[in-house]
Amino acid sequence: MIYQFASISLNSESMCLHINGQLIEAEDRLVSLLIELVEHYPQHCDKDFILEKLWPETVVSDWSVSKLVSDTRHLFKKHGYEHEIIQTVRGRGYRLNAELGEQITVSEQTDLPQPLSVLPTQPKSNSGLLLIAVALVMVLAGVWLWSDSSQQGLVVSEPANSVGRLLWVDDNPDNNTVERQYLEQHNVTVYQVRSTEEALISLELYEYKAVISDMGRDGEVLAGLNLLKTMRAKHNATPFFLYTIVLTDAQHELMEQYHGQGVAVNPEQLYQLILPLYPHQ
Repeated sequence: MIYQFASISLNSESMCLHINGQLIEAEDRLVSLLIELVEHYPQHCDKDFILEKLWPETVVSDWSVSKLVSDTRHLFKKHGYEHEIIQTVRGRGYRLNAELGEQITVSEQTDLPQPLSVLPTQPKSNSGLLLIAVALVMVLAGVWLWSDSSQQGLVVSEPANSVGRLLWVDDNPDNNTVERQYLEQHNVTVYQVRSTEEALISLELYEYKAVISDMGRDGEVLAGLNLLKTMRAKHNATPFFLYTIVLTDAQHELMEQYHGQGVAVNPEQLYQLILPLYPHQ
């Protein structure tokens, strides 16, 4: 379906957003939020509904909704729309701006213009296909060589007396310098990454005896729990520990639900949890 109001157009099939006829680069979740608000107008959408629709089977907080709404408003102001496109219904949720809501028209997706990213159709010569194939082979070979050399480099760089690897996930690794140095003094080889994405890639490539993660990072309040949930969904049973300032009862229950091994809120607790996994040889 195509929803149009004022100078705005939303396509629920292609997940495209146009303002004044210009295709706007926007993440799918932002477009999905707008579509939900349009489809429910004049009613509002409460935060729980938005969380369920836009973050299915994912542990996130209300803050994620607030940030998405803020990002959406900022995007429209950036493109010259001065009014609040999304209204806050105090204590209840969010609703599309009433002035815009009264202008909504709906149409079926028919005879849509070709996407801008699609080149004019022209017959391709065999030489062109050959060049593409050669380029693809070279890229794949380069990736394989990089991956192989990276893995070898990791093994070589480990101290001879290492008792095992530990993966530490924190977007501010300098906050853990003292703890990392203490573990390294006990011959634990610590590898640091800053994001959930980097952590998941590392876990695919290498084996670790344990994973330590902070709770919130990159604007995601429950990033640590989401990493744990994703690991377990991938059948990765590496012992997982949260290192955070404070832990609520609800978060502790989620740790148990996703089979996390422990939570530490100070260095001493962390060492007591981690070091038994790394017996000295």
